[in-house]
Amino acid sequence: MKRYTWGVLCAVLLLTGCSKGEAEDGPMPSKDFLIIAHRGASAYVPENTLASFDLAEELAADYIELDIHQTKDGQLAVMHDAEVSGSTEANGKIGEFTLSELKELSVNFRHKDEDKKAVSGPSEEYAVPKLGEVFGQFGDNMNFMIELKNPEDYPGIEENLVNTLKQHDMIGFDKDGHPKVAIQSFSKKSLKRVQELNQEIPLLKIISFDDDEEANLSTKELDELLTYASGLGISYEALTTPFIKEMNEKGLPVYAYTVIDAETALKLKAIGVNGIHTDRPDILDK
Repeated sequence: MKRYTWGVLCAVLLLTGCSKGEAEDGPMPSKDFLIIAHRGASAYVPENTLASFDLAEELAADYIELDIHQTKDGQLAVMHDAEVSGSTEANGKIGEFTLSELKELSVNFRHKDEDKKAVSGPSEEYAVPKLGEVFGQFGDNMNFMIELKNPEDYPGIEENLVNTLKQHDMIGFDKDGHPKVAIQSFSKKSLKRVQELNQEIPLLKIISFDDDEEANLSTKELDELLTYASGLGISYEALTTPFIKEMNEKGLPVYAYTVIDAETALKLKAIGVNGIHTDRPDILDK
């Protein structure tokens, strides 16, 4: 089926009076449009750093999205790529470094439409952070979506993560009834392992679709998702109003990634998306 154009979708919404499909009661917010700071305010500050998360908080993001890997000494390091060359001057896999070795590296600023710059690692604000350090600075004020990256490469990372959440009292809800932490991953196996360890943590399944493919799930796929997932992360290009409505009716909020312009953000909001991952937490303030 040919994908609807944005204009047709919005026209249909206006003519029919359709609004965002309200999900059944579940742990993830379904009636709010969440602004999820993708790797922090990564359009403005080097990604996945305390400085990036600080700016995301200042810009009033609803959630901070971050990525974790496990170091050689068993620490949960906040970085996106498994290879450190993606955001530092070094080479090698994160699992080959200790946390202290990672902290000596310089974190590159790699947003495409900004001047590239690097910040020296020993500056705490820009050094590769440990997950516990992030909670220590922001856990009282911010909520988090934590992505388990390449969990198959890190045996026991799920136990490590759940233990870290417990240590920092990050399992549960904030004063507005929103989960303090949700865990997301492309890995069904990893999410189900987290579920075995603790059933109170909301789990978000990230699903990718081919270019020009509309989001669609078989009955079998959806039934399995409903056994463990509290929501979905979907590339925004694949989303359609019928898909979002169906997921919401099944109790699965849909969070679109990764949105960098206000026009797209507003169109996604109009067709019922429950929130967006964005490098620009102020995307709707301009």
